[in-house]
Amino acid sequence: MTPDILLWTKLALAVVVGVVGIAGTAVPWLLGRRSANDRTLAIADTFAAGVLGGAGLIHLLGSGQQMFSTALPEVGFPIALVLAGAGFMLILFIEAVLVPGHPGHHDSPATSGPATLQHEAHGHAQGAGSVVYPIVLLVVLSVHSILLGTALGAQSSWAGALIVFLAVIAHKGAAGAALGVGFHRAGLRYRAALPRLALFSAMTPLGIVLGAAVGATLSGQAAQVFEGVFDSLGAGTFLYIAALDIIKTEFDAPEDAALKWWATAAGFTLMAVLALWL
Repeated sequence: MTPDILLWTKLALAVVVGVVGIAGTAVPWLLGRRSANDRTLAIADTFAAGVLGGAGLIHLLGSGQQMFSTALPEVGFPIALVLAGAGFMLILFIEAVLVPGHPGHHDSPATSGPATLQHEAHGHAQGAGSVVYPIVLLVVLSVHSILLGTALGAQSSWAGALIVFLAVIAHKGAAGAALGVGFHRAGLRYRAALPRLALFSAMTPLGIVLGAAVGATLSGQAAQVFEGVFDSLGAGTFLYIAALDIIKTEFDAPEDAALKWWATAAGFTLMAVLALWL
């Protein structure tokens, strides 16, 4: 695949991700049944966790190590592993240090919904009237989504872009639906919630465009280092979202634990099997 075709392919994938994200946010209003939403989204979330974890560990981290080995063969320092840890720690800092300080986080009602709802929209019902809370929430969603999108946009091959796209799309739909549940439970109509939901949906496509645009201007060693950096950061981000944003919270709720495990294993296995060809 030529660089021009790959670039346009990434832009097309950005549109698909945006559409899936905004479509996912409408699910709660379309279904209108909270219990069905919760169980369906919980299984979708855990499957997405397996896909994200497998893509991050098997594909992105492996690709990052390969890129640095090729571009900087004389450097023995594990750059890819350090950057993956940095991506993990960045999201941990935002969610564990910055987010708890926002109004409504501690005094919000408990939710039994999917993990993405509890982590990304926790406290929305009590914090909606705050000026600070939407800003903090926007920062969290932007960092998550732009890093995921940039990891896709930075890919130099169709196979790499496809793997990251599958991981992003699996998470984007579930995350959009979970955020929709939060706004739906807060009693908002879809039209009233749409501006914030649309902003969330646009962040990953923006990251894809940024990554693709920067990658298209680079060549040789610089292009390899750029891809290696965002492959590695993306790997850490993927692993954080899979392990702490989704798996930890989903399995804290004992309902359907075996089914959640199988869904997680199925997502991870899918990524492992794809590694045979991609």
